[in-house]
Amino acid sequence: MSKTMIMRKLLLYLLSIVLVLLVAFAVFSYFYLRPDIPSEKAYITEVKGGVSYFGQGHLEYREGIPFLYVKGDPHEIGLQYGVLLKDEMKSFYGRMDSLENAMMGKVYEESPWHKDVIIKISTPFVIKKKLKSFRKRLPEGYLEQLKGMSEGSGVPLSDILIVTFGPDWLSCSSFVKIAGDRVIHGRNADHDVIDFFSRYPLIAHYDKDGKYSYIDIGIIGTPWAVTGINEHGLTLSWSQATTSRSKPFDGNGTTLMFNRILEECRNLRDVDETPKNVDRFVTMIGSVEDRTGAAYDIVDQKAVRTDLRGGYIYATNRCVSQSMRKEYNSVFDMDWFNSARAYTYEKTLSRTGEFTIDDAIRLLSNTDFYDYKGKVPPYAGGNINNRGTGSSVVCDPQNSTVYFAYGAPYAAFSRWIAYNYEADEVSIYKDEDERLNDPEIIEYIELEKRWKDVDWNNNEELQQMAHEIENESEENFWTLHNSCWAWNALGNPEKAEAIINRQIEKYPELLTGYTNMGFLCMDQGKHGEAIEYYEKALDAPITNDRKKLYCYEQLADAYAEIGDEAKSKYYYLKVLDYYKRYWIPKQSREQVNRIEELLKDKY
Repeated sequence: MSKTMIMRKLLLYLLSIVLVLLVAFAVFSYFYLRPDIPSEKAYITEVKGGVSYFGQGHLEYREGIPFLYVKGDPHEIGLQYGVLLKDEMKSFYGRMDSLENAMMGKVYEESPWHKDVIIKISTPFVIKKKLKSFRKRLPEGYLEQLKGMSEGSGVPLSDILIVTFGPDWLSCSSFVKIAGDRVIHGRNADHDVIDFFSRYPLIAHYDKDGKYSYIDIGIIGTPWAVTGINEHGLTLSWSQATTSRSKPFDGNGTTLMFNRILEECRNLRDVDETPKNVDRFVTMIGSVEDRTGAAYDIVDQKAVRTDLRGGYIYATNRCVSQSMRKEYNSVFDMDWFNSARAYTYEKTLSRTGEFTIDDAIRLLSNTDFYDYKGKVPPYAGGNINNRGTGSSVVCDPQNSTVYFAYGAPYAAFSRWIAYNYEADEVSIYKDEDERLNDPEIIEYIELEKRWKDVDWNNNEELQQMAHEIENESEENFWTLHNSCWAWNALGNPEKAEAIINRQIEKYPELLTGYTNMGFLCMDQGKHGEAIEYYEKALDAPITNDRKKLYCYEQLADAYAEIGDEAKSKYYYLKVLDYYKRYWIPKQSREQVNRIEELLKDKY
């Protein structure tokens, strides 16, 4: 037999093996990954006067918002939810692909093509494995509730479990303020997938057998409470606590723990005693019975309570407790997004005098960047009402009323609805802010979206975006900051310098213009001029620890370049001091070790 024939037979043999393996893989995948779609049952609802009834539950739309009322044991509650919201749930879960793309798009974009293929093939198997552990980790009674939702709606239980264990896309801010004898609890929910969630508002009343009843101002299809208030006037909201240190969570709880707090707690003492099996969350509680409130930082199953100070407390996306910040936050968690919002909360809530519902709504609607204002928000990533805000809520438990707004983006500019749940009255409290329909703001929002997707390796695309930003009608912090970086990347430092000078002139109290100019000078080898600008940055009134650390690092390097070892050593010591004020992540530990070795060997 010729060598050619042998090679052909060998190739045919290998192709046959590959074909058999592919068929086997396809069959295995079909049975292993087959969704647990419940059998379709013909549940009959009764409709009277525009209200749909099933079992002890009912659903009605009021001012275009679905109001759901469910009552019974866990399975009955879930079944009523699924049957009454069947169409809405199928619409929500029918968009799961767009949700996954929004969450995984960056991973796919940044992965080489071969890793991209591996990720896409392996993801369903990883999810399937995790779903098995999810079932075991559900608190008692909740699996039956989720099964009821699945049976009633026809949505696979696996999809509901994924949403139950995956609220990491919520990054919010909230506050509790004591106003006279009233507890006012406000919250903005910011979503990474804002367009997805803001389309599915839901006001849900839960009356579970043997538990306290509560209302969730939340999202259709999501079993966990987003913002809640129970029959004893206990209010709850939660947000991510951005931490660098937290280990992958391996506990047995989920964000359904927040439902449990509403179902089982009437005061802060009850909350203290409730197991908190979640990870990397700040839970804000208001208590009518205690006439106060508190924030709970929950990281690595460790919970630390911080009480109101001066009659108020607030949370952005970082730990509230100073001890927890020291233990779990790095200096890099102290960015504009957190520090600017914290500034506005502190400034507003610390004022003495009357604090009303209108004041609370104005606070949640605030788009200032520190004290800088503008028709267009000066910096979309550093204001309380921002491009990611999908819903806003104010709870007024003493008056049995919640106020809420849904929309995307800048939800607090949307129409506000007042709901008195004791009198069961719904009314428009505040009309939509006219800014949402302003062509300049609409164009600005679209420009922000396009900027997020710009390819910095594509000069033509980057230059086009730089021109678009430059032609934006209102020049503000965001447009100036991004256009200077774009023109510098395009090899036009002269234009970048002119833009930075306008940034310094317009925002003299912000350190950013000075650090931008310092970077430009360092990039051109002008170390003396760079030092002047970085020292001006340190004198700027508006700053944060992350930015100060950057200035100290640049000054240490700049003084080393011009041979001033004493000044260089001084700033290297400042760098170490700022790192050690917080937890030091692995990637920063290498920098700290390098500086310590440098100081030991050279100075």
